[in-house]
Amino acid sequence: MKHRLTSLRLRILLPVIGMVLLVVILLNVMFSLTYIRMILQQEQEVNAAGFETVSRSITPLIETALSTSRRILLDERVTSYVRHRYDSETELIHARLSCRDFLRTEAAKNGNIYGLLVMRKDGSLFGTLPEGNFFLDDPKDNPFPDTTREQIMNVPFGDTVWIGPIKGADIYGFEGDKIPGSIMLAAWQSNDVKYGAGFGMMLMDEKVFDELFSAVKDEKSTWHLFSENKTEIYHTGEENCTDPDELISESNKNRVVYDEDGHPFSSFSETMEYPAWTLIRKVSMEAYESVVRRVRWLLGITGALIILAALGGYHMWLKKILRQYNSLLNGIVRMGEGDLESTTFVPTTIDEFLTMQQEINRTRLALSRQMDTIREMEREHKEQEIMARELSLASKIQLNALPHTFPPFPERKEIELYASMTPARDVGGDFYDYFFIDEDHLCLLIADVSGKGVPAALFMMAAKRILEDSARTERGAGGILEETNRILCESDQEDMFVTVWLGILEISTGKLTAANAGHEYPTIGRQDTGFELYKDRHGFVLGGMEGVHYRAYDIQLNPGDKIFVYTDGVPEATALDNEMFGTERMVAALNGCKEGGPEEILCGVKRAVDAFVGDAEQFDDLTMLCLEYRGGSYAGFRKHENGQE
Repeated sequence: MKHRLTSLRLRILLPVIGMVLLVVILLNVMFSLTYIRMILQQEQEVNAAGFETVSRSITPLIETALSTSRRILLDERVTSYVRHRYDSETELIHARLSCRDFLRTEAAKNGNIYGLLVMRKDGSLFGTLPEGNFFLDDPKDNPFPDTTREQIMNVPFGDTVWIGPIKGADIYGFEGDKIPGSIMLAAWQSNDVKYGAGFGMMLMDEKVFDELFSAVKDEKSTWHLFSENKTEIYHTGEENCTDPDELISESNKNRVVYDEDGHPFSSFSETMEYPAWTLIRKVSMEAYESVVRRVRWLLGITGALIILAALGGYHMWLKKILRQYNSLLNGIVRMGEGDLESTTFVPTTIDEFLTMQQEINRTRLALSRQMDTIREMEREHKEQEIMARELSLASKIQLNALPHTFPPFPERKEIELYASMTPARDVGGDFYDYFFIDEDHLCLLIADVSGKGVPAALFMMAAKRILEDSARTERGAGGILEETNRILCESDQEDMFVTVWLGILEISTGKLTAANAGHEYPTIGRQDTGFELYKDRHGFVLGGMEGVHYRAYDIQLNPGDKIFVYTDGVPEATALDNEMFGTERMVAALNGCKEGGPEEILCGVKRAVDAFVGDAEQFDDLTMLCLEYRGGSYAGFRKHENGQE
């Protein structure tokens, strides 16, 4: 009992604990998804405003700087120096000073322009920068890297191409505190008559973007600006982006990802119309993840408190049950000691215990009544022993009434025959029979009487005798059944009936004439094709209705062919799962041993039925008969066995 109570306690507690844990997990998942989705939605709104602010500022700034730069570089003082046609060194120096002063003055007026340069087709370079002037008439003195110089010279006519960011040291040719870290360079080609063949260049320091991004800076996000080839132009954080491809590919997916250091973030991007730079906002999700962790912790604590409260309530409830249980137990103990008087019992709020008390009082009353019937049961037991002995004797008489000597006709080599009957009870209702009507005609029959026990056995013996007598007076299978039906209908006082299959085999020709009175289909086994059901036409059962006509039919058996007949106990044999053996399994079992003789075939079917049924109880008689026809002249018949003649 202690183990059962422990098991009951676990069965009650485990669903409660499991339900609480499931609710906590679901709440955690739902809160996390909803909260992060809400935060990402808010960040999208921030992104939209930030993107509009920055992109709306960058494009006018760049367009203004470019138009101003083109205007400056088309000035006569610049274009005349591009052509570089002077009669004396003095004129060259004056032209250079004039160009330098003009460019320096104009660049200073425009804070967004870091510097202005012009490169001729031969690679010579001149212009002004904050920390130095470039008047390098020898192309070999050009400080630009070869890749940058090639990019500039490949700019299509009429287009403006952004190159960079380029390190300031690569342009100056040296490093210094005042040299900017990176510079964006816009280059275009001009063949203007006044200008000459060359490339104009406007330089912009990355610091020009500081003021633009100052309006959208916050503590939780960093902004990144990338060129068309995914090179970072500018960023607001302390460190630049180490993996632009990943940052760009993960943007606008409305999900939280983790960087190489395990920090959660989400990114949003937008590509500007001009220039086609990509603007990305990387938002740190650390603060939001911290909120999610705190909420999960609170939900876990809440779940634990709920479980503890459930355990406490369950303990109090169990104590109440045990008090009532002890009261019931005491009543049961008194009843076991012989006190059969009803006892009063005051239940608590649990209705089940009131029902249990009522059942105990009913049990007391039932026991009191049963005490009076014990002696009568003992007398009945003695009567049952006498009946059992009588049933055993009747079963022996019934089995002795069936032919059970095999082979039954050892002198008749034209046939081989075997039959068996296994009753479901001590006395069954199935029977079979076979006998020669004359020297050339063998009568075969198998039958199933309705019901079981002694009445079925008595009816069986009467029906067997009537069939045999009718067969010796009637020549046709249908006539035998009609005569038997007439006699049974006249004498049957118990409303019993019998199903019968009857066949008459003409030994000399193999012609089998048969009729069926509501019995199972016979099974014909051909030597070349094996067994299959022969679905004959059924007549009405014998003893069920007067005046029934039974139609006979013919089957031609060839040497080596077999016929197998049976009662419904074979196909209706039932396993523990209520599945029946069926005729398909029966035919398969027959074909599994079709090369054997009749006895081997019946044993094979019985083994198949027993294996299928297993430990299930046998509910119906199991009766089978098999005949093998060897031919009218057995001496001329060759039987194939194991593949040899």
